[in-house]
Amino acid sequence: MYELSVIIPTLNDATLLPLTVERLHAVAGQSGIATEIVLVDGGSTDSTVEVASELVDEYSLLHGRVLVRARGKEALGFGSMVRYGLAYSAGRFCALVAADGTDPVDVLPDMVRELRAGKQLVICSRYAESEARVSKRFRWYQSMYRKAVRLGLGAEVSDSTNGFRAFDRKYIQALGLNSNRFSVCPEITFKVLLSGGELTFVAGQPEGFPGQVSAKFALPHEILGYAYVLVRAALQRLGLPWY
Repeated sequence: MYELSVIIPTLNDATLLPLTVERLHAVAGQSGIATEIVLVDGGSTDSTVEVASELVDEYSLLHGRVLVRARGKEALGFGSMVRYGLAYSAGRFCALVAADGTDPVDVLPDMVRELRAGKQLVICSRYAESEARVSKRFRWYQSMYRKAVRLGLGAEVSDSTNGFRAFDRKYIQALGLNSNRFSVCPEITFKVLLSGGELTFVAGQPEGFPGQVSAKFALPHEILGYAYVLVRAALQRLGLPWY
């Protein structure tokens, strides 16, 4: 029924979520891609759930649903929300979109075209252009991670961690995902590579807050998870059945 399911993890995004949904509505209308949005709330303490429900009613073209996992409890991690949204998605393809309006969703039609052509994963690369709108510290971290990926997996991946990505839903579900935090993004990347899937990139820069990464992303809290999924992938490449 739907060609594209857009999974939007939310956590206290009442202010910026309307902008994201409005942009997605415009993209779906202009591209003609049959789209559903799956808003997964991981424990918001503001009015995010109420706002999301109102947006679902307002933008009926997007066939939205709101899934509430942990209201009033400890907030869920990004990966937990992604896996939950994936389980309830119905589209041939899925895309992960940030609720805060920073993802350049106008490139979604380009991503879908690549998936139609047979790719299993399309990542929006922040480093495909000379002017990457991320901080110098984060660019340095990414360069180190790229080198580690090259060493561990023998692959050159320009942006393995960006959350803004689209993929073949059934293919990714068959691989299985385990991460509960932002490390779910490189986990998807590495499992596609190890399984022989086709990966490609489209260029795109964060919007709204140039020079910033998501306020929900704290590198010190995520770096161990990123290292963990890379080590597991490298061991799998060596033939150790641990991934």
